[in-house]
Amino acid sequence: MSKDRKAISIWLVFIQGIKIYFSNIDKFFIYMLFPVFGQLLGLALIFGLTIGFADKIASKTNSISSGLLLIFLLALPGILIFMKAFWDYMVAYVAINSMTEGAVTTGKVYDFQSHREVATRRGGKYILLLAAVGILSLLAVLCCIIPVFGLIPPLILWIYFILVFQVFTFEQELSVKDCFRRSFDLVKGNWARAFILMLVLWFFSIYIITMGVTVIFDYLHINEPLSSLFDFIGKSIPLSYLNRILAHINVQEITINMVSTAILTSIIGMITSELTLPIRSICWTLWYKDLSLGVVATKNIKKHRKE
Repeated sequence: MSKDRKAISIWLVFIQGIKIYFSNIDKFFIYMLFPVFGQLLGLALIFGLTIGFADKIASKTNSISSGLLLIFLLALPGILIFMKAFWDYMVAYVAINSMTEGAVTTGKVYDFQSHREVATRRGGKYILLLAAVGILSLLAVLCCIIPVFGLIPPLILWIYFILVFQVFTFEQELSVKDCFRRSFDLVKGNWARAFILMLVLWFFSIYIITMGVTVIFDYLHINEPLSSLFDFIGKSIPLSYLNRILAHINVQEITINMVSTAILTSIIGMITSELTLPIRSICWTLWYKDLSLGVVATKNIKKHRKE
C-alpha cells in the first residue's frame, strides 16, 4: 500500500456496506429467497419422503436394489431442487459483488441476470474455483483436527484468500490459480485489518441477527411449536443407549426436546447466515476495490520513480 494514499478504514467499509445493503434490502432479500429456502425445501423433501416412506417401501419390495431405486426416485425431486438452489447460492458469491459495483456507481441494484452471468458465462472456471476453495476448506478442517497443526495456520491462510471471489468477479482475465495469488497479494500487509473486518461481519451478520431472531421467536412463543416439528428425528435416535453411555462420564442426559431445539437453532443460524451473505459480499467488495486502487497507486509510483 502506498504511503501517498491513505487506506480506507475497515469501519467505514462496514458502514458503507450496511448502508448499501439496507437501502436495497428488498432486492437482496428477494434475490436470496430461492437460493436459501430452496436448499431447505430440497432437504425437507429428501429426508421427509425417504424417511416417511422407507418402512412402506421395505415391506413391499422383494430386493434391496429395488428398494434403493424407489427411495432414490422419491428423493430425486428434492435432490434436483437442492442442487439448483445450492448452485444459485454459489453464484450469488459473484453476482452480489457485481451488484455492489452497480449500486456504488448508479445507486441502484437491478438486472439480476446480467450480474449472474458474471459467474455463469465462465461456469467451468467458476466450478474449478469452487472446487479449489472446497479443497482448501477441507484441508483447513483436517489441520484443525490434527493437534500438531492447530487452528492458527489454516486461519492465517484462509484470510489471505478471503478476496478470491472478488478477484474472480472483477479481474476476469485471471486463471483460478492467479485469483488466489492476487487475493494473497492484496491482503499481504493488511492481514490484521482483514481479520478484524471478518470478525465484525461475522458478529453482526450472523451472531447478532441470529440471536435477534431467536429472541423474537421466544417472545412470540413459537420456538417450542417449531422445534417439535423435528421430534421425529430425536425419536429415531437411540437416545436411551446414548444416555446410558453418557451417565458413566457424568454428562447431562440428552432429551428429544434438546435434539429438536438444537436442530431448530442450527436451521435458524443457517438461514440467517445465508440470507445475510449480501452484507458480507458488499463489504468485501468495497474493501477489495480500495486495496486494488492502493496496489495500482503503488505500482504507478514505483514505475514513475524508475523513469
